Amino acid sequence: MSYDVIVCGAGEGGLFTAAILAKKGFKTLVLEKKSHIGGRAMSIEYKPGYIVDYGIHSIRYGKKGIIPTIFRKDLGIKLKLLDYGKGKLYRKGEWYEIPTDINGFMTTPLLTDEERDKFIPLFMEIIRLKAEDFLEVSVKDYFKEKIQSDALWDLIKLIAAGLMVTPDIERASMGELIDGLKQVISAGKGATYPQGGWKGIFEKLIHIISENGAIKTNNPVKKVLISNKKVEGVVLDNDTKILCDLIVIAIPAQKIFSILPESEFPQSFIMTCKNLIPSSGISLDIGLHEPISNETGLIAVDTPMSLGAFTSNIDPSTAPQNEQLFTFLQPIPKSVADNPKQAKILLTEMEKLITQMFPALKIKIKWKRPLIIPVMDGAVNYIGQTRDKRPKIKSEIIEGLYFSGDTYNGPGLGGDIAPSSARLCAHTIVADFSKKEIPIA
Repeated sequence: MSYDVIVCGAGEGGLFTAAILAKKGFKTLVLEKKSHIGGRAMSIEYKPGYIVDYGIHSIRYGKKGIIPTIFRKDLGIKLKLLDYGKGKLYRKGEWYEIPTDINGFMTTPLLTDEERDKFIPLFMEIIRLKAEDFLEVSVKDYFKEKIQSDALWDLIKLIAAGLMVTPDIERASMGELIDGLKQVISAGKGATYPQGGWKGIFEKLIHIISENGAIKTNNPVKKVLISNKKVEGVVLDNDTKILCDLIVIAIPAQKIFSILPESEFPQSFIMTCKNLIPSSGISLDIGLHEPISNETGLIAVDTPMSLGAFTSNIDPSTAPQNEQLFTFLQPIPKSVADNPKQAKILLTEMEKLITQMFPALKIKIKWKRPLIIPVMDGAVNYIGQTRDKRPKIKSEIIEGLYFSGDTYNGPGLGGDIAPSSARLCAHTIVADFSKKEIPIA
């Protein structure tokens, strides 16, 4: 069987790209080396009745977010989203409501009256700025002359880290943060959760792709065939050759030269791809014999910066009836994630912190799933790897070669980069084919 497009990789970027193209009429083949789809956003039934994600995967900005937008505008599906309740911050042994709007900041006990008076004008100044003008300004550099209060700086770091999910928020791009804050204000909310978890999202994408193509797991690509600066197809690990003049590489940019020849690309492009810094983390999923909390909002800790939720309080389908699922995530430096001994120490400390926050949890534990996550998001929104600095989704060297995923250019923070890049990639391909007036199958 012949295909109009081959997508290498069935992670979030690959599946969204493939689904949009399949819906547009492209006969689409997705090749995935692993036995499962979803990549770092995979969702599984870990224990009977418990549906768990790979860490925490919320959907930013509610129905105005990139994922609901793709489903609504590109795939013709209205995605069902579940709102979080009010978020809570655990700070120095005390609980506080996380402020999410001007009224919240005006009344939060986290700030003094003097600090509030300084914060509100500063916040209004920030949301009037143009994000693109500050992409190369770090969060630290932007605020260093504007804030002298430790409490105010801690609150700003918490908000920024919650949006960008990085342990080193001071290195992050102020421009990317400005864009994220503007979207929160426009949407009226920071995050929602997909009904049925990410398992439901992937099931919908699989169905759309399968209607006009196929997804083949356990089919690693050995190399992309290139001749005279044009793609010709792919070769699989078993040496099967599949010819196609349109290829989408949907694997992290750091790894693309495992299937692409470096000799075809300039050294600057190669180094940009290989030197991208991902975010890393540790995560702990806990199944509980019975519920211990009615909290439906995100739970945050400022030191060390961590996020969690009683997922089954938000979506009861993620745990058996009368039981409970809790997930907690802490971003950590890549160097720590690559050191299992250090990472395991942090996991132990994380569990102690969780039981300190919820003392009843310890005696209700049914099972635990600790995770060390070497790569959460393929490229953190740091200075030097913002949307304008990451590799473009269309190759400027090889005809018919495109890229999709969270290491390529596409607006968004953290987990939004992959679907944003996927949509940009798919729309670019459709536009290119329209210009050439090439019929698709």
